[in-house]
Amino acid sequence: MAAVNFYLKEYQQAALDRFRSYLRDSTNDGCNVAFYKATNLPYRDAPVIAQGTPYVCLRVPTGGGKTIMAAHSVGIAAQEYLQAANPMVLWLVPSTPILEQTVAALKNPEHPYRVALAKDFGRNVSILTKAEALAMSRADAEGGACIIVSTIQSFRREKPNGDADTEGLKVYQDAGALMDHFSGLTEAQEAGLEKVEGTNRPIASLANLLRLHRPMVIVDEAHNARTALSFDTLARFSPSLILELTATPQTDHNPARDKHASNILYSVSAAELKAEQMIKMPIKLTTDRDWRKTIGAALDCQAALEEAAKAEEAQTGEYIRPLILFQAQSAKKDDPSRLTYEVIEKFLIEDKGIPKDQIAVHSGPRKDLDEHDIPDPECRVRYIITVQKLKEGWDCPFAYVLCSVAEQVSSTAIEQILGRVLRMPKARLKNRPALNQAYAYVASASFDNTAQMLKDGLVEGSGFNKLEAANFIAPQGDMGFEEAAHEFEHKSDPLPEEDLPSDTVQEAIEKLPASVKQRLTYDTESRSLGYKGPMTKESRNLIQLAFAKAPKAAPVVERLYAKSNNFQTSAAEDQDKPPFIVPLLGFRKQGELQLFSKEHFLDLPWRLDQCDASDIANRFRIVDESQSGQIDISEAGKVEIDFARRVQGELSAVIQEPAWTLPRLANWIDMGIKHPDITKPSAVVFIRNALNKLIEEGYDLDVLARNKYDLRKVMADLISDLRDNRENDNYAALFAAHADQFATSAELSMIFDEQSYAFNQPYAGATKFNKHYTPLIGDLKAQGEEFECAVHLDRMDAVKYWIRNVDRKKSSFWLQMPHDKFYPDFMAMLEDGRILAVEYKGGHLYEGEQAKRQIGEAWAQASNGQCLFCMPTERGFDLIDQTIA
Repeated sequence: MAAVNFYLKEYQQAALDRFRSYLRDSTNDGCNVAFYKATNLPYRDAPVIAQGTPYVCLRVPTGGGKTIMAAHSVGIAAQEYLQAANPMVLWLVPSTPILEQTVAALKNPEHPYRVALAKDFGRNVSILTKAEALAMSRADAEGGACIIVSTIQSFRREKPNGDADTEGLKVYQDAGALMDHFSGLTEAQEAGLEKVEGTNRPIASLANLLRLHRPMVIVDEAHNARTALSFDTLARFSPSLILELTATPQTDHNPARDKHASNILYSVSAAELKAEQMIKMPIKLTTDRDWRKTIGAALDCQAALEEAAKAEEAQTGEYIRPLILFQAQSAKKDDPSRLTYEVIEKFLIEDKGIPKDQIAVHSGPRKDLDEHDIPDPECRVRYIITVQKLKEGWDCPFAYVLCSVAEQVSSTAIEQILGRVLRMPKARLKNRPALNQAYAYVASASFDNTAQMLKDGLVEGSGFNKLEAANFIAPQGDMGFEEAAHEFEHKSDPLPEEDLPSDTVQEAIEKLPASVKQRLTYDTESRSLGYKGPMTKESRNLIQLAFAKAPKAAPVVERLYAKSNNFQTSAAEDQDKPPFIVPLLGFRKQGELQLFSKEHFLDLPWRLDQCDASDIANRFRIVDESQSGQIDISEAGKVEIDFARRVQGELSAVIQEPAWTLPRLANWIDMGIKHPDITKPSAVVFIRNALNKLIEEGYDLDVLARNKYDLRKVMADLISDLRDNRENDNYAALFAAHADQFATSAELSMIFDEQSYAFNQPYAGATKFNKHYTPLIGDLKAQGEEFECAVHLDRMDAVKYWIRNVDRKKSSFWLQMPHDKFYPDFMAMLEDGRILAVEYKGGHLYEGEQAKRQIGEAWAQASNGQCLFCMPTERGFDLIDQTIA
């Protein structure tokens, strides 16, 4: 499985936030309108599933941590859409091995997947296999989140050939252990259930139990469940919503040919995975027509990687044992010359002297991986041989090298194992660049054809964008392993003396993190820096920022970086490219310059209990309870029912809730509202005051409890509006009284870098840009006024480099606003060394952006001429020229 963490990555949180807002909008607008609102794309109903069922997909490339996102999605759905504290979830996985791994992780209280569930449901979580679900108690079903993990195949009534599936039929048969779930049902509840033939008694089956609880369906690796039979199976359980997670969603939509496109709600880019250090990139490719030489080169690479890994462990304590994945040919009776796994294994043992206990074969009758715990330092396996794919669910970050000895390999064949070498151990960059890359050795006469095959494999099998994949395959050059292994110290040119005296250099080095500082030395006589081993981009950035006061030091550090890496592929290009350092906006607090943020105009915690809660009486209204759902006639003549309200009503009817008290209701509402700036006691006091106000207005407590979800939404909106008013007032007061405290400083800066540059989609237009700082441009449309602004910047003589500053990425430049952060559209490095921020606004939006102009101009004024800001509108790009002049 992919690497998991207790804290979500930025892109994971963004995808889940999109899912949250989509479900929130679906309650009010319906799943169709909500999807268009989120994506500007048409929505397609899932085939044979009830119309109105939310059906969306989160697209996450291989190595992106789909399962941890799935675990977090349960609480989001329960709160925002199902409005139930006890959701039932049908979690579908593609195979039995993955099922076993997922169940084990979800049942482990210390595993991040279970921690994600506990965040929303505490201890009230039941994890069941299908076999366990066939005998589940009513307490399991109603006591909290109930998650049934299974393969979709085991829920099918019939096999693809039409024969009855005896294993799947168990789901639809009477089970004495489930009888208790069907006692005391209303006529409305019984109406939707399958009955025992000739009677009105509901069948006590797992299928009926699922129908009763309207399950949320999570489909992991959803591209494996696209058939009509799969959708027909899901329809039998009356799902409340369907969430797909996959790297390669179905995009072709042709119902006549049984092709149904997924509704891609959020698409994660490979750049985001790279910026979060989740994957090894680029993939360094070597080809040779001789399969023996190919294997020999791969073995040399593994040996060098293992030396680098030992040096890494000595420095950081992290254990890595780099593995080679060999892709052999399948056996054919009429072709004894094929390079089968037996041939490869024999060659490794007899010709290369590899000990047999270091080899594992996982193909055909051999299932060696079942017998080894690969991450265990005691395990000796370093070489794994397979044919088309490895053991399903096997995702070991120690896999570094792919070696394919088949002369004719398609992208479809190679995609099965290509993704196995992409995951970064512990999702953290290593100090040695060699350990941050993946390696491919392919027996082939054509490098170009093989590179294209690998690119296609990244797109088709790992879910990468075509433009990104083109940049992730690079030829293998001098790997520089020998110097890395011997910790060779590289020397820089002399540092400039005029603006960097020796004591200033020593002070800068002392401020660096220990991992960088112990590799960096300074010779006071020669004024040269020394760096042991190859310098990573992350280390280079930290050193550049440490010496930001002295602009002339930047090229010295840059040349040392290139030198320490033996001028690898991008080094020649990097050598003449100055670091893109941008000063951040600081604010002086008690004489210290700090990064300007909310804490400078907001005292925390916020005393919400001191705010007036009486406006709740003007905001809260109970919808006429006689309406069971709004009914409209669509253009197609179909009756569309207010699906969300109906699901919420059915779920609330399943559970008999205990009596409500005012403190219990106040606490329940508080638990569903995020307020990191408010203490719980303060929030509960405010909520109780609001509830008392409603009771004074004539509302009965039982009525408020029955409408608690609507009430919580209104309460959250009231708190949000009070927060907005507070932030606006305090922000304005700070500018009025303390605008002179803004300043910039070399010590308070950020740096743009190819490694950390994250975006959602790469620019794919026909116009070629010559001055963008990184090879790929993020989130720029191929036409429109904003695009024209980019073209203008690219063609300006005064601009040395520019970069598309992507919204809401931690690697982007931002300025603090009253409620949120402001990310200017473009940042430019000028020929004279100044930094320009450009925010383009359409004419219809310009007047409402006064706050952005205010903080942008404050940043520029605080920099003493080093930084510039402008906001052109209606194609008035001459404002950029005027600002620079």
